[in-house]
Formats: sequence, C-alpha cells, structure tokens
Amino acid sequence: MTKKFIQLLLLLLFIGSPTFAQFVGFEDAIPQNFKCANAKELILSTSFYKEGTKSLEWNFTPGSIIDVAREKPFNLKDENGITLWIYNEKPQTDSLRFEFYSPSGSVSYQFGFHLLSAGWRACWISFKHMQGDHKNNKIAGYRIVAPNRKGRVFIDRLTFPVKKINDRTTPDMQMPTNNSLSNRDLWHWCRVWQWEQFKYDLPLPTSLTADEKKDLATVEKRLSDALDIYDAPKKWVNKAYRTFEAANIRPSGQGFTGAPIVAPDELNRKKGEMSWNNLEEMMAGFAYDAYYNHSEQSAKNYFLVWDYAIDQGFAFGSGMGTNHHYGYQVRKIYTTAWLMRDAIWKASNRDKILSALVFWSALQETRLPYQYGRDELLDSWHTLLMAKTVSALLFTNECERARALAGLTRWLCGSLQYSPGTIGGIKVDGTTFHHGGFYPAYTTGVLAMVGQYISLTNHTRYVPTVEARQILKEAFLSMRNYSNKYEWGVGISGRHPFGSSMSDEDVASFAYLALAGDLSGEGNDFDHHLAADYLRLCKEETQEARFFKSKGIKPAMAPQGFFVYNYGSAGIFRRSDWMVTLKGYTTDVWGAEIYKKDNRYGRYQSYGSVQIMGYPSREASGFDENGWDWNRLPGTTTIHLPYELLDSPLPGSTMAHSKENFSGSSSLEGKNGMFAMKLMERELKNFTPDFVARKSVFCFDNRMVCLGTGINNSNSSYPTETTLFQSTFSKGKSDIYVDGKIKDEPFQKDLNDNKAHFIQDGYNNYYFFKGENVQVQIANQESRHEKTRVQTRGSFASAYINHGVAPKDAAYEYLVLIQPTKEEVAAARRKAPYQVLHKDNTAHVVADAQTGITAYAAFDNYNPQNDELLSYIPAETMVMQKKVGANVLMSVCDPNLNISEKTYTTKEPSRPIEKKLVLKGNWTIVASNAKVSVKTGQNETVLTVICQHGQPVEFTLKRN
Repeated sequence: MTKKFIQLLLLLLFIGSPTFAQFVGFEDAIPQNFKCANAKELILSTSFYKEGTKSLEWNFTPGSIIDVAREKPFNLKDENGITLWIYNEKPQTDSLRFEFYSPSGSVSYQFGFHLLSAGWRACWISFKHMQGDHKNNKIAGYRIVAPNRKGRVFIDRLTFPVKKINDRTTPDMQMPTNNSLSNRDLWHWCRVWQWEQFKYDLPLPTSLTADEKKDLATVEKRLSDALDIYDAPKKWVNKAYRTFEAANIRPSGQGFTGAPIVAPDELNRKKGEMSWNNLEEMMAGFAYDAYYNHSEQSAKNYFLVWDYAIDQGFAFGSGMGTNHHYGYQVRKIYTTAWLMRDAIWKASNRDKILSALVFWSALQETRLPYQYGRDELLDSWHTLLMAKTVSALLFTNECERARALAGLTRWLCGSLQYSPGTIGGIKVDGTTFHHGGFYPAYTTGVLAMVGQYISLTNHTRYVPTVEARQILKEAFLSMRNYSNKYEWGVGISGRHPFGSSMSDEDVASFAYLALAGDLSGEGNDFDHHLAADYLRLCKEETQEARFFKSKGIKPAMAPQGFFVYNYGSAGIFRRSDWMVTLKGYTTDVWGAEIYKKDNRYGRYQSYGSVQIMGYPSREASGFDENGWDWNRLPGTTTIHLPYELLDSPLPGSTMAHSKENFSGSSSLEGKNGMFAMKLMERELKNFTPDFVARKSVFCFDNRMVCLGTGINNSNSSYPTETTLFQSTFSKGKSDIYVDGKIKDEPFQKDLNDNKAHFIQDGYNNYYFFKGENVQVQIANQESRHEKTRVQTRGSFASAYINHGVAPKDAAYEYLVLIQPTKEEVAAARRKAPYQVLHKDNTAHVVADAQTGITAYAAFDNYNPQNDELLSYIPAETMVMQKKVGANVLMSVCDPNLNISEKTYTTKEPSRPIEKKLVLKGNWTIVASNAKVSVKTGQNETVLTVICQHGQPVEFTLKRN
C-alpha cells in the first residue's frame, strides 16, 4: 500500500468511530464525507494554511452547502464541540452558518460565524453555547451553509467532535456570544470583546489646555525614559532574525503563508508552529534594531511581522480560540511599540496595528469605571497595565490620549480598593489574592507594575487618588512584613515553595509611592515611612535614595511585632532581624497550591507550619530544596509518606481546603500573638481523611510555646510526626547541639526518657522539650525536585516528635527560643518562662511570665475553672489579655472569614461573627468601641464582640 492510501484508510477509520474526534488538516485529500452539490467548489489549496501546508478552499455559490456526515451518529454532551480556523480574504457583513443535524435531519444546534474580518480567525464553540432548541442530542453530521453570494473561504485545522471544549474559549467579533463564561468575573482574559462594546462615558475634549498638554507630555516623557534601554540587546536582535527565518513569512494573494500562529492551548512546536511569544521575539528584536541601530531591514521586517500577525489572527476583534494568559507573552510587543511609535504613526497599516494593540491590551475595559467585584486583578495589573498605558498613549490624537489616560487612571483607582471574598486583589489585611488565595509569589512584580504607573503619573492630573494609593501602601507594607528581607516563608509560597522574592522593581516602587505624596497623615512633602522602608531595602545608591538621605531620612528597622493575616490563615512574628511564618488553612483558604508539575510534594505547607527565617534568605536560614524532606516543614504535624504517595494527587491542580474554619492568628498590641488551628485532612487520593489534630503556637518576645492535642488518624502504614526543625547542615558552620554537646553527621538519637532536653538547631534557635519519642538526626537526605521529580540530595539536621502509626489522642509540647542570649537559655533551663494552664481538645491556654499575657485558644466552648478573669469563652475563639495597672487589655479574634459560598473564588464578603464571652465580676469598656458591648449582671459581665475579616478586636476593660 502507498503511504497516502494508508493515511486515507486510517482517516476513514477515525471518521467512523463515534468515540473519537475527527481531526482534519486537509494535507493529502479531502475526506470522503465532505460533500458539496458541486464537487468542484472544494479543492485543496496551498494559498493559505493554518496547519501543515494546505487547507480546504471553498469557492461557494449563493447558499451552497458543505455536508459532513458521520458514519455513526453519536450522543453529544454540552462540553462537546467543534474547533476550526477560517480564512476570509475580504471583510463582509454576512456569515457562514453551521448546522448540526440528527439522523432524521432536524437541526437542534446551530451557530453563525461572522465574516467581518480578513485573515485567519478561530471558530471554537461547544454545543452548550450554540443556538437552537437543543432538543435532540443525537448528531449524525453537520452542514456549513454559505452566504447568499459568491465567495471564497479557506478552512483548516478542523476537529469534530471535540471531546471537551476549552473552558476559556474566547468570544470575539466572529462569534460574540459563544461562551457564557465570558460574563464571569474570573475569565478576564476572555472578556476583551465584551469590553469592546463599552463606550466612553468620559467626553472627548475638543482641545487641551496648556496644563493638560504639559501633564500629558510629562507622562509621555517619563514613559520614554522608563522604557529606553539605551542600546539594542544583541540577544533579542539575533533571536528576532532566527525566529523570522523559521517563520518563513511569504506573501500570498492579499495575505501571507508561513509558520501558523496559534494560542498555546493548541500549539505544536514540533510542527514548526508559533505563538504570541514568537511574535514578541520578532517584533521586539526588530524594534530594538530599528530604533537603536537605525536598521532599515529590521524596520521593514518589523512591519512585515505586524502584517503577518494581523493576518494570522493577532488582530482587532480576534480571540484566537482561547487567549488566556497571553499577557505574559506580549509585554515587549507593547514596550517596543512605544519606541517605534513615530514609525507606526507613519505606517500604511497604522490603524490596524493600533487597533490590535488597543484591543489586546484590554484598554477598552477602562472606557467605563471599574466594575467592583471583578476577579483576577493581579493578572491584569501584572501583565496588561503597561500594555494599557502604552496603548492609551499611542492614539494619534492628543485629545484621545488624554481621555484614554484619564479613563485608565480612573479604572486603576477603582480597582485599588479592598476586594471582597476570595477573588483577586488586595484584602483588608493587606494580603494580595490570586487563584483564590494569599499569593506573595505572584504579588511580586504586580505591586511593582502599579508602582511604576504611579511613577509615570506622579504629580500630574493622572496620578491615582490618595485613597487608592493608601490601599496600595497597605499591600506594600504587608509584603514588607512577611518578607525577611526579600523572601517569605514556604507556608505562604503558593506553588513556588523555594522560589520567588521581592524584586528590585518592587523595592523601587516603595520610593515611587513615597514620592507621590504623604500617606501617613503627617503633612510631609513625601511619605517618610515608605522612604525609610525603601532605604532599608534598596541595594544601590539610587537617585531616590540620595534624595531621601538629603532630606534626613534614615533606613527603617526591620518590622517588629506580630502581624495577623487571616485572609491567608497566617501570622507573622518578628523581632530583631528574624521572622517566623505561621500557616494554616480553612474552608476559605487553601492549604497549598499544587500543580501536576509544580509543588508536587507541597501538601503540608499549611499543616500548622512554624518556619523561622533567622537570616535574610531561605538558604541562609537553612532551607534548601536539594535533599529537603517534604514531610518535615517545621511546626507541621504530618503523616510521613513516601514521595510517590505525597505527590500531587490530582491530574490538574490541587488546592485543598479544610472542612474546619478555626485556623489563623491573633495579636495583642501588635507586639505579641498566637496561632491556632483545627487540622484536618481532606478525602483525596493518598490522603487520610480521618487525620485530625488541634495545634497552637503562642508567641511572646522571642519565645514560642507550641502545643498539640487530639492527634488522630487511622494510617497504620506510615508514622505521624510533628517537626521541630529541619535545616541544612554544614560542619563548622551550622553545627547542632543536643543538651549542649556538638553533633556531627551521621547522627541519630531517640530521646524517649521523659527527661528535659534542649537542642540548638545550628541557626541559633533552641528547642526545649521532654524526651517523649523525640528523634534527632543529622543525615544526607535523598529527595525529589518539586517540578521534575529528579532525585536531589543534601545534608540536613532535623528533630521531630514521632507519634507512631495510627496515633490515638497523641499530644506534644515544646518551647522555642529564637536567637536567645546565653542568659536566656540558662534561665529557660532553670525554669520554663511560661505555664500551660490548660491543654486538651477543648482549649490550649498559656500564661507567659515575662509579658504577663495569658492567651487562650478555645477550640470548643471553654469554661475555665480557675481563671481570675474569664468564666466562658465560646468555641473557635482566640483571646489574649494582660493586666495594665488596674485595667485589663484584651483582644478577641475569630479567624473565620465567615463566607458561605465555597467555590474556587467568590466575591461574597466576609460576614460579621458575634462572640459572647463571660467575665467574672463587673467590667466596663474604657473607650467606646462599636465592635464591643458589655452587659453586667450580679457577679458577671457578658462581653459581646463582633469579629470580621479574621481581625482581632482590641480594647481595654476596667472593673466597676
């Protein structure tokens, strides 16, 4: 048999199977089931193609039909559909009509494909979003009906039936209603055509005043300065020519042929296909060479690539099937377009280029005020804010530029408000949300981009409002608080467990925000506090640093105190130059973000982790992925699994939430704090759904008291452990001491004598405990890379409490001194600096001798028997109190966000929670507080506290 015959036979077999999709590239033959009344209307063509080197050319006559019958009908599902690409040579006002018919010939599903654009356009649609009565779900085939005229289109890259259409299929000019998900706040990438329908509610000025012209020119000059890199980078120029050669762009008719440009979701690089990042490579490289080196050839290539990109579908009104996350791949298209703006304005295809840039930047969203409750803001700020800025300033008419920039600033100000629920944006506690969770690894770069916009517009009419900048400042301060110096703990790292940190651009934005005006209420010319933070964080002697120093600003100290971030079920405990990250999870806060190729082994990030970063980086603090035992993040209580069982349990992403809501932190005076959680594991593959525990950490000065009770599970194959520490070991550099004696690798010791012991972890942190099955070891460990599963090795010292297999009501208690003095160590050895007043499944209560604070974690309703102040604390409440003279300073917190809707993300806001505590004796509140009320009885006081957003409510009581 010939090769072509075998291919045709396989194709026919493929067509005949109702189970599989039929993919047709039209390379060798027109499939036999493609029928047309006039067979000569259908031919294979090399004029245009979107796959391989050929497509189906249809020279239709008025109303002619392509009929594609299936050998065996199939029962469709809503998620089934069809995908193809259609090339139209000239914009028309009519449409192709697709009809899907049953064995009887009735049509229950149909849709139109508008021919309003020239070039390749994607046609992706599921049955769910087609028109028709949807009554008959048995499909025997489909028809493509031509408009009532003569014409020609080309069809390629056709798949039918698609088993499951991409969830983020993008409505566009050709198919404006094909995906109801575009109306969801989550799919911002897919809403560009929806937003294109917006009309400016800002009037277009007929002219600009001198001041308006000056402000606009100032922003434009700053943008030029910011984007000017002073020299063409050779690597980008070389890459542009290499990619251009591979693209093999050639004129064909009124269009082009060459490497197909498609979205990454259908990209096959082995076939030589390309995507947006390849357009970026060519456009950016040629722009640099043309702008800086005055290369005429590169300038010619630049505009040829633009013509080709528009012809391939990177154009106004085109969705390219699915366009999600394209912002990452087109950023330099925009920044280099600004360099080329004079040439673009003079180009013959100027209007097509500008309309494409505006459309794909989603600037059209800013024609109206920001829609409160829109999700995925961090993505928009990060990848498209600069694109929007450039697009706004590329209008040829200065009045249009002024209106576009005003609309963009208004939109940005609207988005810079506290976002509700778990959707993206900035929360009331300063955390930044992405993918429905607290996400510092994504915050970096995002805040920098907004800060850069403020730098561009500073002291012009386009600068964001004071209110918007104040909320942005809260996000910057939070990032400062949870970073030590630039990096954060593993517990809050999302899917980047040992990666990501505050960038130089983030640091620069502290200065940009400071220079825009004082946000402290002190009436200064600039914000002195942000300026001091900038001086602490900046690595070079910048112009901003010199200015701040000339004004007498000194570098700030590292943040000090305890910071509550219950939108992330987290607490940050800081003194001196060290930082502790405490992390749990709830029904609203996922425990870890696990992808099939990211953070595979990160399940335990939020199982009550207590990670000390005593030095400015993770690595310097003893945390290195090479050889890291993923079961032993400090502070966590875990089932020690082999890596094949700890690996990502689901084929896509895993963002497991708890079924418990009591997990988070609280503070008193912002100086000391506590963390508590009801730990439970979900019912997923390789999980143990009856695994539960009650955990707490009490933080005073440089001391942490760690308690655990009710540790239960039925896993009889692998032991349950609570890790005290795990850190890299290097002899002579990070030596560990057990009871004052130095140890060397290899070392293993089982402390199970019920006697008092203490360990120094090699990073000047001390752990005090009774010897109840505490394992200490120094070993060369074998591990797995969290992305690739490749074996890694490293030497680590670790200590952990072995609760055994299938523990029943196991418990633990230990004290940590963080970088103590010799005197503090000696004092702790003589006498514990704290007292545990209660420790069971009902409550954990600790009194600290030095601060005078008593802290309570009430897991269930708690009736203290011998407490001088409290006789009742309701379940799932954290209380901290201390005497201040004759008064009592108290804080009450429920970390529960109290959001009823449990979806991937929700804009349902946190709801208030009422907590009623009973105090012994008669008390009144010293200063009026809308969240606190007291009602006195004969010998008791009922204290009602309204908690919301997981924030502690602090107040002072005095005895009557």
